[in-house]
Amino acid sequence: MDKKGLARALKQIATAIELIDSNPFRARAYHIAARAIETSPYSLEELVLEEKARGLKGIGPTMWERIQEYYAHGQLLSQQELLKSVPAGLWDLLTIPGLGTKRVRTLHETLEVTSLSELEYACHENRLLELPGFGPKMQANVLAGIHQVRSRAGHVLLPEALQQANYWLEQVRQWPAVVRAELTGPVRRFTPITNCVALLLAVDGSPQVVLAALREWLEATGVEGCRIEEQDDLALLTTDLPSGPDLKVYLCSTRHFAYYWLLPTGSEAHLTALRSQGLDDRQELKEAADEAAIYGQLGLAFIPPVLREDGEEVKWAASGQLPTLVQASDLPGVLHIHTTYSDGAHSLPEMAVAAAQQGYSYLGIADHSQTASYAGGLTAERVQQQWREIETLNQAQVGARLLKGIESDILPDGSLDYGDDLLAGFDFVIASVHSSLRMPAERMMFRLLAAIAHPAVTMLGHPTNRLLLGRGESAVDMPLLLEAAARHGKAMELNANPHRLDLDWTWCRLAKRLGVKIAVNPDAHRISGLDDVHYGILMAQKAGLTRDDIFIFSQ
Repeated sequence: MDKKGLARALKQIATAIELIDSNPFRARAYHIAARAIETSPYSLEELVLEEKARGLKGIGPTMWERIQEYYAHGQLLSQQELLKSVPAGLWDLLTIPGLGTKRVRTLHETLEVTSLSELEYACHENRLLELPGFGPKMQANVLAGIHQVRSRAGHVLLPEALQQANYWLEQVRQWPAVVRAELTGPVRRFTPITNCVALLLAVDGSPQVVLAALREWLEATGVEGCRIEEQDDLALLTTDLPSGPDLKVYLCSTRHFAYYWLLPTGSEAHLTALRSQGLDDRQELKEAADEAAIYGQLGLAFIPPVLREDGEEVKWAASGQLPTLVQASDLPGVLHIHTTYSDGAHSLPEMAVAAAQQGYSYLGIADHSQTASYAGGLTAERVQQQWREIETLNQAQVGARLLKGIESDILPDGSLDYGDDLLAGFDFVIASVHSSLRMPAERMMFRLLAAIAHPAVTMLGHPTNRLLLGRGESAVDMPLLLEAAARHGKAMELNANPHRLDLDWTWCRLAKRLGVKIAVNPDAHRISGLDDVHYGILMAQKAGLTRDDIFIFSQ
């Protein structure tokens, strides 16, 4: 229970009011309160026990009661009847891109739609065409959105996949018959999105006996639909968990462990490339001591799992050109840090100290620029105020050395958010798109190319604007954009937030070939966000990047 949970609860009430109530002012009050809680520098305990919340904008007597209620019960008990009055399926409709509360309410009140299936049927019957705020294009987008939502079912981002994988590993490693248990499959390759957690167990005794016991144990915990497949020396249990990714458990003998660790790890393209080197023709490989021995007998250097994607890595290994992959320890500091000056949760000194504790010598502050008023974007006066505080902290040597940066909005016409004189005063400028994300490709490219040519810009932030499992990419001609970055000597951000991981690792490979440096930036909005660098480094490794390919700040 923390202030994020409180803010989510308040937003949920606001959304419920917008869906079934006709009082927009009441909904707005909850939205304002949620925003005030989110952007405050205080913890939930400070907000309640020290009554800090009472001094925040938008927190009147009613909202103060709601905050106390949440702190006491972990939920807003007084609002449960309101939430129950919202048909459950309407929350599903809100996950469709382009459908906000106003449109969902129209669908519900006009067509009595309460589920994805009912909405899909209405689209096929062209019933959305005449509704206010819809039309042919919107109907087509809604139908595509329904398919998109359904295709995501069971898919999770890398942090959750790793969390679930580690949970299952911990469980099976407690079994006496399990000699060794390891992660395999796409999560072992650190793929950004997956619908499957796979484990490999080496067992003492019959794999079939252990599988039967495993199925019995899973079914006793409420997991149904376990399926078992058996081969001569490998067995597989697959189950569809109630939520999240599927679980696959492979079982083999200890002498075959390395071979059967390699195969499910994949990818298919990697295995196809290995087969061209003779993987299927060498029976002795089945009893190799470890994966390095398998690669060695195929005439290859060991290829780390994170690299095993498109087969290109096998060509590198065959020619002795495997890169020395970048490591987190190669980064003397990181850029793109938000603070309480805009929408961050921690102050400048708090972030500086935390960065120093993680071994960073510098930290690049990049709060939002003035157009991002929804995120507390900095006016020119606030920029100057922040610069003065940074200079004071640096002189006092409080934590890591702070760099004066900004995440400047790229406006729809391609201009930046401040005048050239102010922009010239920053140590670095990250130019990012935060509005009009769906403009046509020609206009979007004009916008991005104008920004990348601006002399004050250091790099583009989250270049495709995607949110994994949430929002598709903007219309970006990436080869053209990367060529422009190379021509102007600009870097591209690999935003390490696991919801973004943008620039995608596949484009990072092209950037490397063009000589465009990649900045692995955490886009941290709180101290814990610094840990996201880990995911960015994994994606940089997947792209085959070395330390020399990474943007390192120099004055």
